[in-house]
Amino acid sequence: MPILAQITSDDVLDSAYEWLCRRRRDYSPNSDVWALRHNWPREKETIKRELLSGNYRFSLLTRITLKDGDDTDLWSARDALVLKALALVLAKYLPVSPRCTHLKGHGGAKFTVREVRDHLAANRFVLRTDVKSYYASINHLMLLDQLAVHIKDRRVLNLIGQYLRRTSERGGSFWDHEKGISLGCALSPLIGGFFLHALDAAAAKLRLFYVRFMDDILILAPSRWQLRGAVKAVNQTLGALSLEKHPDKTFIGRIERGFDFLGYHFSRAGLTVAAKTVTNFIEKVSRLYEQKCRAASACAALEMYEKRWVRWTTSGRIDLLDHRDVPSLGYALARVPADQ
Repeated sequence: MPILAQITSDDVLDSAYEWLCRRRRDYSPNSDVWALRHNWPREKETIKRELLSGNYRFSLLTRITLKDGDDTDLWSARDALVLKALALVLAKYLPVSPRCTHLKGHGGAKFTVREVRDHLAANRFVLRTDVKSYYASINHLMLLDQLAVHIKDRRVLNLIGQYLRRTSERGGSFWDHEKGISLGCALSPLIGGFFLHALDAAAAKLRLFYVRFMDDILILAPSRWQLRGAVKAVNQTLGALSLEKHPDKTFIGRIERGFDFLGYHFSRAGLTVAAKTVTNFIEKVSRLYEQKCRAASACAALEMYEKRWVRWTTSGRIDLLDHRDVPSLGYALARVPADQ
């Protein structure tokens, strides 16, 4: 079945619709998701007709400020649904290595942590890095050239081109995006994983332990000369994609010195939560305490955050990390500045 016929099938559109309803169930009553839900049967037919005719057009993104103060761009409900439908179908067509573990079905973060832990004993050296501003640095033309090898339908490529060359707006100000892919979009994890497929292929030729969680890259090597070969391969591949390693998040050296990866610290002594992860935990608790300390819900909010924190640090790997090694809420509160 042609790609666009799959994207516009009732099964795919309904699956994307159910995903959208879950993701935006707590949105404001003024959000456009409620109008889409109210008129879904009619909207589905309209979306299907526009996609098949090649006339579907993505609207402006809305720039909003999140609770933590960061800005992000929000797709309309209609566009978010179409992008999810694209992601559901294109996952079957775009080659993404199983060593790229952030995608569904490829293992996930805790699987990756376990794999790294299990391969430390057989190696002496490590290259750990990530791509500097990865999402924001992806070259649109390079990406479209890669996609065109696997996607022949021009209507689908046109949709992806619109997704890439997007415009966001807030209060009469506009931002045109001539590089990079969108944060918080259902299609972006797949596109981000696909764009570094050349790196996965280069790493496979090294015959070393290699894993990638989106742009977090790790290679283990038993000898120094093999490590040098890995560094060269990574540098050459990233350079060909107009990407560069993040200087502050790159570690190249002996495993004995210890290194951080995916929020954990690896060393010969064992596995612990990374110091940076603990610092972030304390800062979050401090902000919650400052915002809620005079409210009746203070204890409940902090306890809920602690439960999520413990679940994140220990889930899927109870055999690897003792609960006693996980900083507690009391530990964090003891480090909240006295003036708060």
